[in-house]
Amino acid sequence: MIGRSWGVPALVAVLWGGVGCGVAPEQGGAGASPSGGASGSGAVAFVGFDGSPPLVEALRDGEIQGLVLQNPQRMGYLGVKTLIDHLEGREVEAEVSTGETLVTPENMEEPEIAALLNPEKLEHGANASLSGQKTRKWRVMVIPKGTTHEFWQTIHAGAKTAADEMDAEILWKGPQKEDDRQQQIELVQNAIALGVDGIVLAPLDARALVGPVEQAVDRGIPVVIIDSALNSPKPVSYVATDNYNGGALAARRLGELLEGQGRAILLRYAVGSASTEQREQGFLDTMQSEFPEITFVSNDQYAGATAATALEKSQQLVTRYRGQVDGIFAPNESSTFGMLRALEGAGMLRSAR
Repeated sequence: MIGRSWGVPALVAVLWGGVGCGVAPEQGGAGASPSGGASGSGAVAFVGFDGSPPLVEALRDGEIQGLVLQNPQRMGYLGVKTLIDHLEGREVEAEVSTGETLVTPENMEEPEIAALLNPEKLEHGANASLSGQKTRKWRVMVIPKGTTHEFWQTIHAGAKTAADEMDAEILWKGPQKEDDRQQQIELVQNAIALGVDGIVLAPLDARALVGPVEQAVDRGIPVVIIDSALNSPKPVSYVATDNYNGGALAARRLGELLEGQGRAILLRYAVGSASTEQREQGFLDTMQSEFPEITFVSNDQYAGATAATALEKSQQLVTRYRGQVDGIFAPNESSTFGMLRALEGAGMLRSAR
């Protein structure tokens, strides 16, 4: 579908590679999979992570053969609900799983899956003033990793639903880009200075946000972590996808598409992002244990925080490994989008049409 009109959703792209998975950058025709990548046609099997309208369209067209979907609306809802339950003295779980689902062209029209592919979204912007008197019983600061991805717009919708049900107002603020650790640290510090009742945070970095979060807790402001883990025991709860299992689901789908043989690429996302690192580990472990004859031609490249950087890195990989790769995994929204565009431009997409 060359010439499709693409938007630039705020996505994060990751392609898989694996330590200990047999990296073989210069491997020849032996072990090539039935996908045709190494045999000359160039078409590759492609599995991604997260959804947006362009990715859903590509899934429907058979250009993407699998997407692992999270449930961001549920994550946002349970993040705020868990925090307020804690504030009101109710017992909460230390970890809450929000689920993960493998979607394929064959099952995408099933009602429950269709709902995940078309979730409610809420445009970014604070729901309450950062100054002045609070208007409800609870004032909660919700700090996502960024403010451009559709994933976070759905988190926002779920968070607002919970707040409306539980007499709370949300202060919604996040970095413009998903690599601005300093801005996210400052937002946590701002929440402490404002004296909010609690914080719901999706940390950009499992280590860099530890200090600010522990400072908030020490000041009597409870914190619930969503989406991506934090290396601290002080938050009230961790509400997230089982990212390791999400990576395993993607590995099984790609392994089946390649019939257990061939060569693959992983484009990693970003150092320090616990959620994508866990997906990568789940993917790697599952490939190694269940599909040992699939090797990796690249496993050390990072897509970066935007769809634009993901596209640039993907184009480099596609150019370098054209004819040498059979399957690709991208473990989140922007990286999946960037790789999709690169494969489209190179004429390397499969299609059901």
